[in-house]
Amino acid sequence: MQPVFIMRRSKTLFVGALMLLTSFSLSAQKKFRPSLNLSGADQETWNFGVLFGNYPNSTADFLENYTVRFSLERTLIPRFDLRLEPGVILEKQNLEVSFEPYTELQLPVLFKYSANRVENINPFIIAGYQMGYRMQTESTTLAHYIETGLGFDFYLKKSKAGLHLRVQHDISGLQEKSSSLFIGVSVETRDGWKLYRQ
Repeated sequence: MQPVFIMRRSKTLFVGALMLLTSFSLSAQKKFRPSLNLSGADQETWNFGVLFGNYPNSTADFLENYTVRFSLERTLIPRFDLRLEPGVILEKQNLEVSFEPYTELQLPVLFKYSANRVENINPFIIAGYQMGYRMQTESTTLAHYIETGLGFDFYLKKSKAGLHLRVQHDISGLQEKSSSLFIGVSVETRDGWKLYRQ
């Protein structure tokens, strides 16, 4: 009887120690788990922001062109948004290239699909059509593009930051190269304007 009693007692101590360790582990995970910023913000219908980035083409170096866009995002269904990004490209004069600098007004109409959010990071893909009015000294040209890309949204305490990597495909034949790379950083509300009243 004594060995059986000792065995049962050992099992009880083992189970108790295991439950204690599990409890400590769960409490430690809760303690060190990063807080969820902007909780419930993905259910908002409208979001606003601004996007900055480079926009090189065949006549300019990687950092010669700059773009500034404003973003207006409308949630259609969960994780699927319609996005308008009116903006402007400003090209810096490049003395090594005999090319007249231009300013281009842009009106992209894009669709954005976001994956499931993991903590405070959310990957996405984006694609759509862009119309541009390219203005030079003596002429104005209408340009057409297809824009595709991917990126990550980072949920901060009171705003959402995004890192964008996009490719702009020229379908109007204005550029020597049919595609150019766009790397940008955006800052947006993800809770409408209500966020800034808190």
